[in-house]
Amino acid sequence: MFSTPTLPRLPLAIAILVTWGAGPGSRALANAAQDCRSGQAEARVTGCSALLAEARTPRQRAIALDGRCMAHNDRSAFPAAVVDCTSAIRADDAYPYSFQNRGIAQAGLNNHAAAVADFTRAHILRPTFIWPLTNRAKSHAQLGDRAAAARDYDEVLRLKPDNEEARLARAALFAPPPVSVSATGANTLCGSVGCN
Repeated sequence: MFSTPTLPRLPLAIAILVTWGAGPGSRALANAAQDCRSGQAEARVTGCSALLAEARTPRQRAIALDGRCMAHNDRSAFPAAVVDCTSAIRADDAYPYSFQNRGIAQAGLNNHAAAVADFTRAHILRPTFIWPLTNRAKSHAQLGDRAAAARDYDEVLRLKPDNEEARLARAALFAPPPVSVSATGANTLCGSVGCN
């Protein structure tokens, strides 16, 4: 599973309103901003769509489209997520979260080479943002590039030494696969009881 950062709900909603220049009497926009960063995917799609209809700047458009992209990712609607994140990137190609979220969608579609490119762009735009590195490591691992995955996990651990997910995932990259014994007592490597 690819990692999505947990976003603070109220401060981000306030940031959206400030970006929109909301003033008194903008209760509907405030509700849309809260919905756009809701924990429920359906509420996010509705809220972000309402914000998109009110967007006046490229960054506002990118924020709203990226919110919908995140919601689509949460619902595993990866093709729709790619469409919304690509639109967000076209609106504002300096907004790193759209690249991060499109990378998650690409990984969900098993297009790990495209995911690596998107996670790389997100990392370039915001070098201390650990989620693109964590997710790029996962895509590198899916592509069989354990060395690149290890480098990304090392960078995550440099930025955030207490990141347990990165520590465990890095260790698992080079761990030998476990040998299991089936319910019949047969060694699964050779298929017969007592086989070594």
